[in-house]
Amino acid sequence: MRILFTACPFFGHVNTVLPLALAARRAGHEVVVATGADFAEHVARRGLTAWPIGPTSAEAGTPHSLAHFWHTAAQRCVDLLPLATAWGPDLLVSEEMELAGAIAAARGETRHVIHGLGIAALGDWEALAADIDELGLRWDVPDLADAYRGAVYLSICPPTLQLPSRSERMVQPLRPGLGEPAPGERLPEALLALPYERTVHLTLGTVFHQRRPGALDAAIAGLRELPANLVVTVGPDVDPDRFGPQPPHVLVERYLPHALLLPRCDLVVSQGGAGILLGALAHGLPQLVLPQGADQFTNGAAAQRAGVGLVLDGPAATAPATAGAVGRLLGEPRYAAAARAVQKEIDTMPSADDVLASLIADPAPKPPARAR
Repeated sequence: MRILFTACPFFGHVNTVLPLALAARRAGHEVVVATGADFAEHVARRGLTAWPIGPTSAEAGTPHSLAHFWHTAAQRCVDLLPLATAWGPDLLVSEEMELAGAIAAARGETRHVIHGLGIAALGDWEALAADIDELGLRWDVPDLADAYRGAVYLSICPPTLQLPSRSERMVQPLRPGLGEPAPGERLPEALLALPYERTVHLTLGTVFHQRRPGALDAAIAGLRELPANLVVTVGPDVDPDRFGPQPPHVLVERYLPHALLLPRCDLVVSQGGAGILLGALAHGLPQLVLPQGADQFTNGAAAQRAGVGLVLDGPAATAPATAGAVGRLLGEPRYAAAARAVQKEIDTMPSADDVLASLIADPAPKPPARAR
């Protein structure tokens, strides 16, 4: 079977679909991942074929509204549609913000599955349906919103974090992937030599990490005063030297694979993107969320309601407040206990291999042929 995956060119989007793509490759299927050219090597290093489509993440810019995804989907369609038509996939899996995949599936009368990104990436459906339909009409796909809503939705959100939903769509739970390091990836020797027993990981992600100038500086300044190792990742486009000399228990890097790093951590401080939020919980780690944009405010609120973390928003995220919140999370066992409870939920969710087998075996028909 030929299976095509599509994703917007951001780490949190591409990495989320990779576990299912790798499961498809293990099962012997032909697999292609279509995303921005800047992620082609990232995909290829994992043994998958990559199609560069549409703008790179740098060309697309930081999303400031959902209109960003409608606009870049139209750009991706220019590259994706002829490639998909020529290859003829049997199944197309698109992450929920990547609408070019939905258009390609409808035009090719290909079975379409939507891969969720987390807790509430798409937000209020009713407010967005008209925009999705307008995008579809630009590519001769009427009623795109109905087709999108009718596709099977793979939800990677564990039950404790789920929000009330009015949607009647078909939902298939899928265990959020922990990611797999690419061949040759390893942690730096300096990390392995850090002096303290406990380790805190600090990241503000790779998309919104520069939205609030000084946010990362303040977090580093507060957390380095704690008796714990501090491992900071600043994003691939930021120079670690910008943060100046650090004490021996602080390590600042551009990027580290979470599959290797998180098992060595006791707590995560992050922007609250779904990838790091669910990845940390899959390891039973409590979290401090410093939301910067998009769905991160909703994610942080869900984590706080579930008792697995705390939230500091905007001006409240001073150096002393950040240090105090992390001290509380490390010092009060209830947070770690709640995180481990969610970890157990995640462990019981169907694996990528099981979900793939279910999708392949499902006799659901292809979408009806479009009027010509």
